Amino acid sequence: MPLKRPELLDFSALSDLYRHFERLFLNGHASSYELVSACGQTIKVFDHHFFHMVKLDHPNLPKPLLMANEKGTITATTSGFGAYTYDKQRAIYLASAIVCLVHPDEVWEDPSLRTAKWIYIKEFDAKPYAFTIFLVGERHGGAVPVTSFPAKIRDARKWRRGTCIYPINTSATRLGGR
Repeated sequence: MPLKRPELLDFSALSDLYRHFERLFLNGHASSYELVSACGQTIKVFDHHFFHMVKLDHPNLPKPLLMANEKGTITATTSGFGAYTYDKQRAIYLASAIVCLVHPDEVWEDPSLRTAKWIYIKEFDAKPYAFTIFLVGERHGGAVPVTSFPAKIRDARKWRRGTCIYPINTSATRLGGR
């Protein structure tokens, strides 16, 4: 039986959203945290992964955004989001994303991906977005988060490709055959 999806995040300011990310992905550490997924993979999370995880952007700043330049503004923005934009779907599902990363039902290795190497999939007891997809890349020899997003069953099925490197949990069998 799939887990109940964690509650959607509630936030009204950029600093609130960053604090959620910090709590969930950095485990309270200031700039980085190393976690081990149930599949055995060690993943190094840095504070700058916040930009990718919520698709944070600023129309007037050079790309890529750098945490060394932006962290002070992000944590000081306690009302609204200023000129920053973000992807609400990615942001509200951050709690589900960390569950997917730490306790995936499936992990697929797909060399055809451009910025990632592994696809983590987690099924939740929720509708319409019953799945979370988490893409993990490899940088300097280590695994790092790329991005994550909620998915419906038909969309999750499309991400089930490459070589399955972590056994399929019986709760994920609704995706169909390999």
